[in-house]
Amino acid sequence: MLYTMKDLAAIMPELIVAVFAFAILLIDLWLPKKSKGLNGVLALLGVVIAFGVTASMYSKNISAFNGMVVMDKASNFVGIIMLLTAFASIILSFDFIKREELEAGEYYEVLLFSIVAMQALASTYNLITMFVAVETLSIGMYILTGFLKNKNESVEGAMKYYILGSFASSFLVLGIGLIYGLFGSADLNIVKAGLAHADSLHKWASILAFLFIFVGFGFKIAAFPFHSWTPDVYAAAPTPMSAFMSIAPKAAAFLALLRFLIVGMGPIEVEWTKILWVVAVFTMTFGNTVALFQKDLKRLLGYSSIAHAGYMLVGITAANYLGYGSVMFYLFGYLFMNLGAFAIAEFISTKEDRGTEIANLKGMGYRYPLMGAAMLLFMFCLAGVPPTVGFVGKYYLFSAAVKSHLYYLAVIGVVNSAISAYFYLNVIVTMYMKGEPEDAKPVFNSVPLKVVVMLGALGVMYIGIFPSTFLDIAIHSIGF
Repeated sequence: MLYTMKDLAAIMPELIVAVFAFAILLIDLWLPKKSKGLNGVLALLGVVIAFGVTASMYSKNISAFNGMVVMDKASNFVGIIMLLTAFASIILSFDFIKREELEAGEYYEVLLFSIVAMQALASTYNLITMFVAVETLSIGMYILTGFLKNKNESVEGAMKYYILGSFASSFLVLGIGLIYGLFGSADLNIVKAGLAHADSLHKWASILAFLFIFVGFGFKIAAFPFHSWTPDVYAAAPTPMSAFMSIAPKAAAFLALLRFLIVGMGPIEVEWTKILWVVAVFTMTFGNTVALFQKDLKRLLGYSSIAHAGYMLVGITAANYLGYGSVMFYLFGYLFMNLGAFAIAEFISTKEDRGTEIANLKGMGYRYPLMGAAMLLFMFCLAGVPPTVGFVGKYYLFSAAVKSHLYYLAVIGVVNSAISAYFYLNVIVTMYMKGEPEDAKPVFNSVPLKVVVMLGALGVMYIGIFPSTFLDIAIHSIGF
């Protein structure tokens, strides 16, 4: 056999998702137009099976393909986040595909292949594998962003994403090449061993390589100043895909970044923490400041996503296991709060995915009490109001900074969280205190969408009230 069973076991979730993607590719050719909805059912089934396999293999620790792929608790934890996000995004897409009259087969195929790339990004210590995964993932995101071909903004957003992504990738490959030239390997464990005994010249060159590589990761996590694509893409992409892109790629990229920093760049931790300190501050402050002036809900959530990336960078900058575990915990909680908020954006959207202005939320709290209450909960959660998971997650992130004596960073994080309360509360005020919209439009009223909203609401409350188990799992997932 060319590959052992251990090798195949390490990539079993990816294989399952890939098989279903290929199945949709073939079956779609023979499906009559009225039966195209079967594509979504197949995509959902593939994600559910992959989730079951990932959960059943959660505690496995497998190194495969000569160390190019690893399956460990961290990759499985992030895999669960990505698959849950995909599950909800596919459910949101069912009625969206019908309304927009899109080609369902291609839509779900690209989504599933993107998940495979994300799983690969989260499951390696090899920089070359990371690069291939990032590029494959990016191609899927470009396509999904521009999927609404009749909407000019969608095509424009895809082009912006492509240009900025290509720019970031050039820095990423330059940094990887520099690392390979310095240490003769792209394996992070070998890089760490070489860097631990390197002279000052090699260490300075490694810092330069870190900066290049961080540009690529910074683009994927939407960190300042590599954030420019985020608001435009979130506003331009189909709303279910905006929800997907706001969570799944970011989860994979954060784990890859943690592996790169903790393992590969561990010997120069003092240097990279100083750099991340500055990036975290600017990312939080920029995201929250610009979000104050947004009139569109999806753009607001785009800038909010930038700010939340800054909060998670605080946990990484703390450089302790509470900080690393808090990042994983926050990603899990962010899944529920952000999916719910984007589902509400889909709820008020119209044909060609328009109508997501915040003003269209006027009176929603009274016309649709349950949806209004859920949106109120999501805004409180994003703002960090107790007892939601947003509050608990920020508490752990800032506590990690205090534990590492980064008091100013923690204070800046708290101040930014207070600033964010203004634009989140503005959404709530619009729903309950600004009357009815002047030209009320029919909302996108679908049962699957309401299911996602209710699951999101339950998630932010349950994890917020009972966080200890989830935090323990998140901290113990960081075993590298």
